Amino acid sequence: MLLSLPRDTFLAEGAPLRGVPLPGSKSVTNRALLLAALAPGTSVLRGGLEAEDTRWMRSSLRTLGTEVDEAGGSWRVRGGVRPATEDRLWLGASGTSLRFLLPWLALHGIGEFHLAGEPRLFERPLGPLLTPLTALGARWTAEGGEGLLRPVPQRPDSLDAEVDGTLSSQFITGLALAAAGLPGGGILRWSRPPASPSYLALTCRWLQAFGCAAALHEDRLVVPGSLRAADLDLPADWSGAAAFLAAAAVTGRALTLGPLDAGDAQGDRALVAILVAAGCEATWEGTRLTLRGPLRRGLHADLEACPDLGPVLAATAALAPDPSVLTGLQTLPLKECDRLNASAELVRWLGGQAEVVGDHTLRISPGPPPAARAPFNPRNDHRMAFAAAVGALRTGGELEDPDCVAKTFPEFWSAWDHLLGGVP
Repeated sequence: MLLSLPRDTFLAEGAPLRGVPLPGSKSVTNRALLLAALAPGTSVLRGGLEAEDTRWMRSSLRTLGTEVDEAGGSWRVRGGVRPATEDRLWLGASGTSLRFLLPWLALHGIGEFHLAGEPRLFERPLGPLLTPLTALGARWTAEGGEGLLRPVPQRPDSLDAEVDGTLSSQFITGLALAAAGLPGGGILRWSRPPASPSYLALTCRWLQAFGCAAALHEDRLVVPGSLRAADLDLPADWSGAAAFLAAAAVTGRALTLGPLDAGDAQGDRALVAILVAAGCEATWEGTRLTLRGPLRRGLHADLEACPDLGPVLAATAALAPDPSVLTGLQTLPLKECDRLNASAELVRWLGGQAEVVGDHTLRISPGPPPAARAPFNPRNDHRMAFAAAVGALRTGGELEDPDCVAKTFPEFWSAWDHLLGGVP
């Protein structure tokens, strides 16, 4: 299936872009769902993301014995039940689901667990997550798109482990969430700085929302063994807002979005500062952000704390007036696809020049679009599809596999049409 990507036909008029409803945060939603399953009692979650990644998580929790009722835009989760099932758990391509569920099942589960998903899911690193679990007696084997987990022989009172988070902070997060359900909690330590450290701050924030007095330090995350059910409103997704804000930057039009929290623990909120540094204007009125382009300079940003912004910012840089340098991208090759090389490919598809330096830097120079080109292949990666939409605002083009956005934002294309004025 091919999708014709729309150009911004209103560019010359400078009319404001139309605001769109933002999805809930995937990162927060899957953290909150697992914490609600761990916490004794009934938790109520409102504003959670409704997409494939969170659907697989909710489906898995139900299969494992946790009741999840959905009504009126809220989810009621009855937690405190030790997970058990003989059925296979399907996780699609959801990295957070796999990396959050594995420690919970390994430390709290009863019986064996069969997990399955897209082949790429099991190609992504898991070793540092499994090391402290296998030291306690858990066993994990995986082949192709399936894995078999045997939990620890005896659930420990607490967890004290050294974790290598240099490939992904999700390893530390998954262990921390599971440790919060142990009587003595846990301490997760590291000797080298973890990747994407802002996500550890996010984990700490939502542990605290469920009554756990978690404390994040430079070299460790301390998680007391205390959780209680919670009644919570989950925030909108800064990652989901990224393509829309980038559209304002590259078209020179104004866009107002909300509700958003300027002080949110989500690392992708850094997008605003990055675009302002490149010449855009940003103003806040309560929880509503107005961003106005155009870009007046190239982008120069370290994305180590917010690597998911990499593809969208690469596309934005391809349309900037000057060269750009994006650093801190060392985790991008380990995502749903190799996003570092896919982002470079997208820049070239847009007519720019892209140089990958090592495994962490992308140098981008804008250029005229080629006269003819094949459709862009997002490699079954939602964020590459979002980035292609931004890049096509000046040039148009065709996109393969547009439905890959369903992973985190099923309504993206209708929202994109509305943004540009194509849908009333």
